[in-house]
Amino acid sequence: MKLEELKQKMKVLPKHPRIYPPYKVHWNWDISFKCNYKCSYCEVVRRDEEFNTQIADTDKWREVWNRIFDNYWCTHIRFSGGEPTIYPNFLKFLGMLLEKHTVDITTNLSFDLNDFIDKVKPGGLSISASFHPEFVDFETFFEKLKYLHFHGFPSTLSYVGYPPHLEKIPEYKKRLEDLQMYFKIIPFIGNYNGKKYPESYDAREKRLLEGFATDSKDQHLNDMNSKWLEWRVEKEENQQKKESKIKLGKLCRMGQMYAIIHPDLEVTRCCAGYHGRESGILGNLLDENFLLNDDAESCSVSRDCPCFKGMFVGEDEDKWEPLWEALDHPVYKLEYMREYAKILKGKK
Repeated sequence: MKLEELKQKMKVLPKHPRIYPPYKVHWNWDISFKCNYKCSYCEVVRRDEEFNTQIADTDKWREVWNRIFDNYWCTHIRFSGGEPTIYPNFLKFLGMLLEKHTVDITTNLSFDLNDFIDKVKPGGLSISASFHPEFVDFETFFEKLKYLHFHGFPSTLSYVGYPPHLEKIPEYKKRLEDLQMYFKIIPFIGNYNGKKYPESYDAREKRLLEGFATDSKDQHLNDMNSKWLEWRVEKEENQQKKESKIKLGKLCRMGQMYAIIHPDLEVTRCCAGYHGRESGILGNLLDENFLLNDDAESCSVSRDCPCFKGMFVGEDEDKWEPLWEALDHPVYKLEYMREYAKILKGKK
C-alpha cells in the first residue's frame, strides 16, 4: 500500500507511531477497585482504600483520549478493577472512547441491559464477563451474555477456580462452547479454609484444572487457559525452574506497547511490585505531556515477572505476540498501522 493511499485510510498519522508488534498500544485500566458485589473469594475490593480514585467528566476524558489518539493512533483499553460499569457516567464515557479506540470490559454484567444497548453501539467493543455464582444465577447471567454476544458485542465468560465452585465448570464450559463462545478459567488467588491458593490446589483439583484448560476445540483458547494455569499454578516438577521468571535486565516492550493506568491515574510500565511501581512510573494520565517510552527498555524488577504475556525482545515472540490480539476498530484498522510500520522501518 502506498503512503498517500495509507494516509487517506488512516485519516491522521500519529506523532509517535508504534512500529513493533502488537502495533497497537494496550492499556490495562483499573478505573476503580469499587464493586457492587462482595464475593467471599475476592481480594481486589480491599485495594480501593489504597488509592485516591480520580474521577473526570466525559469532556475531560475526550480531551485526554484525543491526545492519546494523536500520539499513538487507535489504542486498546482493557477496563478492569472492581466493577468498571459503576464508575460515574461510564456508558457515556465508553461510547466516546469507542469513536477512536477499541475497548474490552471485564464486568460482572450487573448493568441494565437496555441502558447499555441504548448508549453503546457495536463495533470495537468486547466483553469479558465474570460469573460470580454468589450473586447471580447462571441462567440469568448466561441469557444476558448470549444477548450481548449475538448482538455485536463479542463476549467471553471468565470463571474463578474457587475450590467449592470447581465441580460446576464442565457444565458451564459446555454451555458456552456449544455456542462457540470462550470459557476462560482464572486460577483462584487468595485464602480458603486456612490455605493459601493457588499453591494449595490438591492433585485432583490440579488434574481438573489442567483438563479444563486443554479440552476445547479452539486451540487459541487452550493456549490461553493453559498459560494462565502454568503461570499461576506451577506444577511441582517445574518448581526448580522458578528462577526463569526473573527477567531483570532483559529488554521489554512494556511501557512502550503496554501500560497500566491505576485508579489515581498514575501510569506504570506493568504490574510488578506494589501497584506496578517497581516496574517504573511513566507519569500521570492527565498530564498534557504524558508519553510512553519510545523504545523497549530493560526490566528493572528483581522479583518474578508477574505476566505470562511479557513483551520480551528476542524471547518467545511467537508465543506472546498472539496473546495480544484485540478486536479491530471499525474505522481505524490495525492493518493500516502494520503497513505504516513497514514504510517507517524501510526508511531507517
